[in-house]
Amino acid sequence: MLAIILTAVLGTSGLVAVGTQYLNTQSEGIGPVSVQNESVSFSSGSNTLVDDPAVTAQGINDGPRTVKEFQRDQEFSSFALTWTGIKDVTAFVRAEQADGTWSQWYDMEPLSNEDSGTNGTELIWHGPTTKVQVSTLNVDIFGQGEAVSGADESGQEVPAANAPAEAPVEAPAAPEELPAEAPVEAPAETPAEAPVAEPAVAEPVADYSANDGLAPLPSNYGDIQPVANTDDGFNAVFIDGNADAGVGIDNVADTDGMPKVISRAGWGADESLRCSRPTIDDGVSAITIHHTAGSNNYTQAQAAGQVRGAYSYHASTLGWCDIGYQSLVDKFGNIYEGRAGGMTNAVQGAHAGGFNQNTWAISMMGDYSTVTPSDATLKSVGELAGWRAKVAGFDPTGRDTHYSEGTSYSKYSYGTPVNLPNIFAHRDVGTTSCPGPAGYAQMDRIRDIAKQKYTSLQNGDLGGTPTTTDPTSTSTTPTATNKPETPAEPDAPAEQSSEEDILATLLTGGSSSGTDLLNGADTNQILTGLGSIAAVLIAASLADGGLNNIIGNIGSNNGVPVLNDIKLDEIIPIIDTVINLTGDNKYSQGWNNLNNTIGPVLGAAVGGETTVKYASDQNSEVSFVPFENGIMVSSPEAGTHGLWGAIGDTWAQQGADLGPLGLPVSNEYQSGDQLRVDFQNGYITFSPATGQANIHLN
Repeated sequence: MLAIILTAVLGTSGLVAVGTQYLNTQSEGIGPVSVQNESVSFSSGSNTLVDDPAVTAQGINDGPRTVKEFQRDQEFSSFALTWTGIKDVTAFVRAEQADGTWSQWYDMEPLSNEDSGTNGTELIWHGPTTKVQVSTLNVDIFGQGEAVSGADESGQEVPAANAPAEAPVEAPAAPEELPAEAPVEAPAETPAEAPVAEPAVAEPVADYSANDGLAPLPSNYGDIQPVANTDDGFNAVFIDGNADAGVGIDNVADTDGMPKVISRAGWGADESLRCSRPTIDDGVSAITIHHTAGSNNYTQAQAAGQVRGAYSYHASTLGWCDIGYQSLVDKFGNIYEGRAGGMTNAVQGAHAGGFNQNTWAISMMGDYSTVTPSDATLKSVGELAGWRAKVAGFDPTGRDTHYSEGTSYSKYSYGTPVNLPNIFAHRDVGTTSCPGPAGYAQMDRIRDIAKQKYTSLQNGDLGGTPTTTDPTSTSTTPTATNKPETPAEPDAPAEQSSEEDILATLLTGGSSSGTDLLNGADTNQILTGLGSIAAVLIAASLADGGLNNIIGNIGSNNGVPVLNDIKLDEIIPIIDTVINLTGDNKYSQGWNNLNNTIGPVLGAAVGGETTVKYASDQNSEVSFVPFENGIMVSSPEAGTHGLWGAIGDTWAQQGADLGPLGLPVSNEYQSGDQLRVDFQNGYITFSPATGQANIHLN
């Protein structure tokens, strides 16, 4: 029920104060642990036809899909793909389980290390197995130049028996080499063309003006070329971190006030894998939060094995010389020392292309796309971040300006100034969903815990963290330098409001204005079960800390108030099963129509169809399906239409289905020099020239 969701995201977090032990992280631990790491050509796998709605929905063609299947004699627990050069590869993997069934499909997001020439996906931990299947887009698994589904020249699917991995057909020419980004050696501090003395840069917001009002696509579909030859440096990687070796849990902190940490010796790092000395920056000015992706179903021993596997993959397979993260935290709250060089030193990592210099990574082990990190994980991540911020001398709830170092996996080109929270998520700077929507929704909670730890250390309390967090804490004033400010004294904690009080404020537009923001809906309609799409969006916004400056304006809205901080691409999926978009239903028809006329603007579905309880006089039944970049909404009266980008966000912010506009009755279309979507009671326009969206009521 949504009331439970709201209670969870609004309630204060109980933290148990515990004593901190202090030992040296350089103790002997369990000694070096050997890791199985084997790579084979991707084309050596067998081609297998799979009729699975989940894998079918990953592509654009109906019917069964051909996937690669790999069978190994020796058990492995993690899988990755690697390639040379710059390629746009989309891949999913699933593992055969002990009972013969298959796991879910895990999304294999790309990593980047363009300096070494070897690139690859995230290392996906799927659990012990001897067989995996890999579904790919943009990879020519037949050697015939078909980039999407493995169809033959007539457009028909080729069965595995008729499609050998090395078909004797001439491969298409490789795409021209893309122009290189500016060199990554440039400092993260202020470049010459962007001096520190310039005015502070405004907080980054979704800039749709450069993309005609469309939300960013999950991949650069316009530039995709097939991988011409899968034998040309395109490999499958099988890794097992030897979970049986265990972990030296008793190895803990190396400085007063540091949370309990498992040292490299404690988790069994083989230091012979490191191929260079650590790079030490001139300081740490921000912390980046990640997740590792893959299965959340692991034991503590398997968690240590995952760390060893990631170390082997990053250091040896990708050539990074060490694990990319400075630290990792498992679902049990155990903290692992990552990249060598000392946790109190400004060791440069390889974790957020374009923003590796002067940042320090914490990676949550698991996939937090739909699953919220455990309380133990969030507590450890927050306390570690607070301790590291105290060591570096910056406020965990402050902000600062950073300058992009470039790379093709960064959202910002070389030299771009970006104002970021001092604890920010990987997705804030990279073309990735990391740390997943559910993980990203906890960023403010992580900052709050970090601030509590930071404050306790400032006050000389080395033994723990206060038992409550302040849910109303806000960030400090942004600055235009990478040098940290002297942290401000914490504000007095504000009294927590109830869900009803907060939502009553949302519904009235503030106690003094009396504005009926959600068009007649009352608190009970939002709090009772899945009352409306607006309720789900508000829950997502509250989970992401969107309680500050609740009422705002977007462009000229003709007097219509809007809710700040609500974004359609962050909607909480209610149904775990992803809808089948290959069948003959209203959503598949609408989705395919959008793909054929506009392009893949919504991205992939991230949940199933949800029917809400609230319905107005205009709509007898309302349902929705969430997507990566937006939503599809349907009712018998309005039809089925997609919303995304600036117009979609504006519709959400005016109250979604409870707002004065009602539901969409058209998809986005060009109207003069503007984009437009029509609704039951008006329309929204977006100007690419100005970047403004305007609400027009009938």
